[in-house]
Amino acid sequence: MVFSLKGVVRLIELTGLENLMRREDGRRFMSELLTFCGVGDYNTSDNLIQNSFVCGRRSVGEALLMMIRAIRSADENQDGLSLLYLMRREEQRRREAEEEEEDGY
Repeated sequence: MVFSLKGVVRLIELTGLENLMRREDGRRFMSELLTFCGVGDYNTSDNLIQNSFVCGRRSVGEALLMMIRAIRSADENQDGLSLLYLMRREEQRRREAEEEEEDGY
């Protein structure tokens, strides 16, 4: 069996990312990081330098999303797509709880 350095590095990256995404605090960190990167936010301005910076930051977040989606599991409930969905649901619950606290409930 022949291993390429790039393949081994990719496997290590996915293993680390998978370990992160399997923990609730890891998913919260990733959610906040993706938000910071501007994933899902496609605003532009007249400032070309600012647009380049924002697009670069967003591309990092989108690369992370692709890596998360690449996580494979024998159990479909534990693959990358399922972990992303779980992360988004937890994020939604946190937002709802924060809104309830602000409203005084």
